[in-house]
Amino acid sequence: MAENKAHRRRGKALEDAILDATWQLIQTTGYLNMTMDDIAKSAHTNKNAIYRRWKTKLDVGIAAMRKNVPFQKFYLPDNGNLRADLIELLSESVPTVHLIGIKNIKEIARDAFKTINEPGGINVKQFSTTPSEGNFITQNLLKILKRSFDRNEIETDPASFDPTVMNLPLLLMMSRIIGEEAYNLETVTFFVDKVLLPVFKSQ
Repeated sequence: MAENKAHRRRGKALEDAILDATWQLIQTTGYLNMTMDDIAKSAHTNKNAIYRRWKTKLDVGIAAMRKNVPFQKFYLPDNGNLRADLIELLSESVPTVHLIGIKNIKEIARDAFKTINEPGGINVKQFSTTPSEGNFITQNLLKILKRSFDRNEIETDPASFDPTVMNLPLLLMMSRIIGEEAYNLETVTFFVDKVLLPVFKSQ
């Protein structure tokens, strides 16, 4: 429904209304079924007001999550033990995954991958370059593995690991998202014990 001109919101007030409406729809209707018409109706505005700020549903969806989801910066665990460090690192994303929802993350990721190498879209190089140039998970993972190497827990300097090996944690997480399966502490522990530790120690 279009806003009454006498009470039309502008600037940040309107943006907040749109983003809050979008977040509520993601939580209730789901990202896949949410439309720009739904957002406009829920925010009591019109689609033009949305398109002036965001080009696509993906853009407004991501902006809504950034506003409403308390994303935490990944920190570097230091427990003096590789297994404990890996479990702690991969567990940091569990609360965020639960808050957004596996299905929503899957559909958002699907739309995001359509933007590969477009301006402002996904840059595939971050998944295929050397570990030190990769995404934030692999960067922290490299630091954890270097400490483990210094403690003689692994035999090979992780700086020489193939990028595919370094991206294993992210790929495992994505496998759960694609399959819409649970991602929790039990999942993380399984990944660490059955996949990551054996692979890292065999390099």
